[in-house]
Amino acid sequence: MEALVSIIIPVYKTEKYLAACMDSVLSQDYPALEVILVDDGSPDNCPGLCDSYAEKYPHVKVVHQTNRGLGLSRNSGMEVSSGKYVMFLDSDDCLDGPGAVRCLAERAEKTCGDIVTGSFRRFHEHGTSQANHHHLREGSYTETVDFRFKGFYMYGHLAYNWGKLYRRQFLLDNDLWCKAYPFTQDKAHNMACCACRPRYAFVDDSVYLYRVNEESVTFRYKKNFIPVWISIASDFREDLKKKGMEGAFEDLPAFHIFFGSFFLVKQELQFQKHGIRASAKALKEYGKDPYVKKAMKDLAGRKHTKEIQARSWRILIPAAARLFSLHGYLLFAAGIRLLRNLNIDGKITNSRYSKDTENTDGKEKRS
Repeated sequence: MEALVSIIIPVYKTEKYLAACMDSVLSQDYPALEVILVDDGSPDNCPGLCDSYAEKYPHVKVVHQTNRGLGLSRNSGMEVSSGKYVMFLDSDDCLDGPGAVRCLAERAEKTCGDIVTGSFRRFHEHGTSQANHHHLREGSYTETVDFRFKGFYMYGHLAYNWGKLYRRQFLLDNDLWCKAYPFTQDKAHNMACCACRPRYAFVDDSVYLYRVNEESVTFRYKKNFIPVWISIASDFREDLKKKGMEGAFEDLPAFHIFFGSFFLVKQELQFQKHGIRASAKALKEYGKDPYVKKAMKDLAGRKHTKEIQARSWRILIPAAARLFSLHGYLLFAAGIRLLRNLNIDGKITNSRYSKDTENTDGKEKRS
């Protein structure tokens, strides 16, 4: 008998994408599915569309609620779910092929995995990329700093709620509910999951199609970036303290703080079209926080980085953290702008995929 999988889909202002999302779910070859659409007070036609799916398909449920945000909408789906496993799917994305759920569920059953992660592809109107592979492995390696660095920061697969299967009882036993952060809630949730030492398992196949949607929160300027970003790190440490695990997993929030400095400058340069001085001012504000100071000081002293396998990151992180700790904000911001001008960040992202994507008309395009 196949284990029941609950697919939880928060829905908000994705009227033009919901049909494609649901088509990918309804075409799955795994019969033991429960689909939960959480209408998060969407002001468009999404509530009616959700109801129409529930009327047509017995295994589809709908939860209607006032707008609460992505993280709490996932919780609403969790509360009414009954599957052995839970899968989160964003309503502007799709499952990658009819065997996506089966691939993850069979691996979960075989390994007794608490969190099973697959590869994914990104897509937009011009085509679909090759798979972004996770580059991770199972076993004792999942207890290392290098595993966490690669999973959350270097490749990022562990940082997303989508593209994976969670054992529902693991989430419930460890009180692992999503928090109401306005962005980066996926990483916050998965950092908390990681600290509960789950049994990780992986599949090489791509199981998820991530839509490059410039209307999403990911592509918006975030005025509250600094307090939210710092709260994710400080809340993580506070949760560990409550569980009697103070001092454990310190690499996760430290690297989170480090990469926050890059994202802070990036959004100033990209969205506000600000220059180096405005970016340096934002960095200075970021650096006033005591936790940011400590994290950067630790990384400047090569704490945590010595356990990273990638030599380039072992060199870059302490050097950049040292510059930040010495208040070299102008130089720090200038360095990030240079990397952007050389498209280094884009090349790093694209290197995770194949160089070519295939358009629907058969022509090849650069990703």
